[in-house]
Amino acid sequence: MKILFFTGKGGVGKSTNSALFAVQLAKAGYTVLLNSIDPAHNLKDIFECRLGMEPKEIMDGLKVMETDLSVWVKKYLRDTEKNFKEVYKYQKAFNLQKYFTTLKYSPGLEEYAVLLALNDTISRFKELDFIIFDTPPTALTLKFLALPDVSILWLKELSKFRQSILDKKEIITKIKQGGRKKKEVEKDPVLSKLNSLVHRYDSLISLLKDPDMTKIIVVLNPDQLSFNESCTIIYELSDLKLKVSHIIVNKYRGQEKFTSEVSACFEDIPVVTLDLQDSEITGVKKLTEINIPINLASFK
Repeated sequence: MKILFFTGKGGVGKSTNSALFAVQLAKAGYTVLLNSIDPAHNLKDIFECRLGMEPKEIMDGLKVMETDLSVWVKKYLRDTEKNFKEVYKYQKAFNLQKYFTTLKYSPGLEEYAVLLALNDTISRFKELDFIIFDTPPTALTLKFLALPDVSILWLKELSKFRQSILDKKEIITKIKQGGRKKKEVEKDPVLSKLNSLVHRYDSLISLLKDPDMTKIIVVLNPDQLSFNESCTIIYELSDLKLKVSHIIVNKYRGQEKFTSEVSACFEDIPVVTLDLQDSEITGVKKLTEINIPINLASFK
């Protein structure tokens, strides 16, 4: 399985290009899932059909879906509440519900929702040849791609803090009881949960940072604002150890000077162009008539 992310500034044509490439791969005989994780879904308009949380078969080899992030925000909150209650059963006397009510206003929930949706899609459809994600605009995409690394650092510090608490508890136990119960630390529910989360994020990081498994395609338009934001995306991804595999200049009208500047700026990233069309690219028939000039062999 290969994972592809189409990213870029809002309005540059990420959805159209992800749809074109998904169709192109399906035409070549691959099995493909295209999933929009952009809150402003456009795939339903591009494919001219209703789409939802469950994949819809558009053509042989291609299924398309649009993820409702609000569903994943609610799931994250439910799971957090459930885990908290299970771990802190002994604190039922306290009024914990008010804290769960406050949690839904926490910053970063949308990023975690995207990450949960991403992980769920990969787990459910790992038997396919390609999973393609049509991503949100730059800020949200960079945040959710950075989230596993940030979460790992945070969880490891929490694990150290929890271990420190358990060590102090052990000293007190020895003083009071002359010893401690065997495997008390190993059975600690908080530490077990933290270790489980560390393992989950480690696995996701390994997948995202494997250049053979994950490819990121940046889409931009031939204008300075789009180019500037694309530079930010590529540099930020580089800091996260995530490599961009291709740059697509969309709505191209023969601006060779512009594409030469892009190529010169990012010498190690192939730059391809997609010409501005006379009409909107909508409907399966139109999508099958246009190919993005990317060598499919580079994704094998």
